[in-house]
Amino acid sequence: MNYRTGTVFILLCILFQSGSGIFGKYAAIDLSSAASNFVVTNPFYLMSLSCLVLQAIFWQQALKYYPLSFAYPFMSMVNFVILLSSAFLFEESITPENVIGLVIISIGITMLSRTTSDFA
Repeated sequence: MNYRTGTVFILLCILFQSGSGIFGKYAAIDLSSAASNFVVTNPFYLMSLSCLVLQAIFWQQALKYYPLSFAYPFMSMVNFVILLSSAFLFEESITPENVIGLVIISIGITMLSRTTSDFA
């Protein structure tokens, strides 16, 4: 089994899930009307949806290589990408609570991604 390929699929999932959130934020900023035709024709909204579709496709591929219980915790990495993107792209602040939360998530990802033989 080629785990490198599975890892690439997980990274692509993280990228596209994060991209969906980022484009969603741009769509919200660009949204000048609540009219449904404007929402579905907004290019940022369409890019957000496209990212979700690609994320779903790559997720199915990733699950061919890894068990769900191993792969899913890595999707928490989206939180890191979103937090950093919100600071750089939208000039939102990063609080100490954000950093503490990400440290806790990192510890959890590390623990969940190990096999039981790693703990013995």
